[in-house]
Amino acid sequence: MGSSTNKTTTTSGIANQDLNATVSKLAKGISSSYKPGTSSYVAPGSNTTGGWQASLDAAGNADYSGGLAGAISSYGNRAAGNELGINDPLYAAQRERLNNDVSKSVMGSFNNSGLFGSDSNIKGLTEALAGAQGGLDLQQRTESYGRQSEAANLLPQLFSGAQLPSSIQQSVGASQDADKAAQANGQYDYLAKFANLINGTAQSGGTTSTTSTPTTPLWQQILGLGVSAL
Repeated sequence: MGSSTNKTTTTSGIANQDLNATVSKLAKGISSSYKPGTSSYVAPGSNTTGGWQASLDAAGNADYSGGLAGAISSYGNRAAGNELGINDPLYAAQRERLNNDVSKSVMGSFNNSGLFGSDSNIKGLTEALAGAQGGLDLQQRTESYGRQSEAANLLPQLFSGAQLPSSIQQSVGASQDADKAAQANGQYDYLAKFANLINGTAQSGGTTSTTSTPTTPLWQQILGLGVSAL
């Protein structure tokens, strides 16, 4: 007896004629200001390009790279165990000087005593050299193991230091590549900016749609409830 039907009404159309006219005018103004061939690219300043070049110059320093290459070669040879004991070039040279000094001293003493070329010369020289070199050779070998370990620990640091020039070159190169890409895409970015502005203003002047659903009067709701309750 008392059923009711909800009705939906939809209206659509231009929300505001004045707004649409203003938006249209704005979009035309933006479009007319577009200049074909113009680029949004901004070249890096002199400080930036100067810094790039200074970094590359430093990375290409021959003294730095040559010094590290020599150090790696020297410490690598020591870490490999090629400078243990009397095989250490510096110690070998020192040992040779010691031999010469002791020989001159011993031979001079015997020669001054008229014993030139005698067995006493050889015996005296042998004893003097054995006494002078024995303790030094043992000490040198012990110390050379420590220097070998030190060299092995230093090699990774030297290797990292040798990578610095190439790291600088890669970093500067990446910045320069990014600059070239920005320069190449400058015109496209400029056009895209204007396209987005025009699209944005056009969307601002769209139509609106409203939907309304009338509610059932209260007396009908009560009457319907009463009928159904019977």
